[in-house]
Amino acid sequence: MSETLETWIDAGVGETREALVRDGRAIALRVLRVSEDGAKARWGELYAARVTEVDRRRRGAFLDLGLRGGQGFLPLDGEGRARLGADPFPVTQGMSVTAAVAREAARGKSPVLQLVKIGPEGAAPRRLAQHDCDLDLVQAKPADAETRFKLDEAFDQALARKAPIPGGGTLTIEPTSALVAIDVDAGARGGFGDPERFALDLNIAAAKEAARQLSLRALGGIVAIDFVSMRAKSHRVLLEQGVRDAFVGDRWSVQVGTLSRFGVFELSRAQLRTPLHEVMLDADGRLSAESLALDALRAVEREMRAHAGREVACAVAPEVKAWLDGAMFDWRAQLSERIGVRWTVQAAPMAREQIDVRAL
Repeated sequence: MSETLETWIDAGVGETREALVRDGRAIALRVLRVSEDGAKARWGELYAARVTEVDRRRRGAFLDLGLRGGQGFLPLDGEGRARLGADPFPVTQGMSVTAAVAREAARGKSPVLQLVKIGPEGAAPRRLAQHDCDLDLVQAKPADAETRFKLDEAFDQALARKAPIPGGGTLTIEPTSALVAIDVDAGARGGFGDPERFALDLNIAAAKEAARQLSLRALGGIVAIDFVSMRAKSHRVLLEQGVRDAFVGDRWSVQVGTLSRFGVFELSRAQLRTPLHEVMLDADGRLSAESLALDALRAVEREMRAHAGREVACAVAPEVKAWLDGAMFDWRAQLSERIGVRWTVQAAPMAREQIDVRAL
């Protein structure tokens, strides 16, 4: 059976967001922020780099990439060699290399690099190339109001702690520093009179939704799914196969385990990109000041387009306005180029998450 794939993409002021959509439901989200340029190494980028330290205990080397956001990590074997094509190559401090980003920074760890070639000797650390998929984001245009609204909904849902299971029930998704824990709850789901059959049906639906949510949120590492308990051995075997089927076609490498006697299924999913919540939320799990500030700029643009010719006033919390005042790009010029100059953004004593936008 064929499936319908489409892309929603919107270039806002300071941020471009994209959703890959299958049959009307988002299955992967990406965001590219102006604040990341020169600060973050993204998956697939190519860098001229310099080895600053070889750490045999950690079996790796730290490389200067010319970024504000720290260094990259190049894995080494026990003899201090990196893989270069099919062969190991000794890495020494001060060496100039060309490296690709194999995995973005996540959970406080440095981005992981892959050695591409030695040299060019003496080259200043800098980015040499972006991945083609990121070039699509750089070249994106502002979307219409409908697409922007759909993206707002998709990102809000992907940042929520709970996600509905099609047909009823809920997943609770908890990323931690050690693993991603997913709990399955039946909620008010209706269905079979046979409890065992009901549990199997719920769990298989939950496995499919868990696979979508992990992709949607860019979550990887060890994943533990706590399914609703089942006694029948035949149903447990069917669920294990259902989990495997749910991850067929995943864009990232997935290794699956087995169902424990406690009903917990463990798997490992490669972590290539920074998890969405680490990009969008602060350490307390709230939208970051940057996320709120960029939301406010989209709200000003939306209100201005809806009320052409009128002045638009936006009020945000002091913390959000402080982020805008310290931003390292000229958002005022970018916003004015889009909608003119009849708008203001001011700080006001209000809840941190509140954004008050109105046409005057």
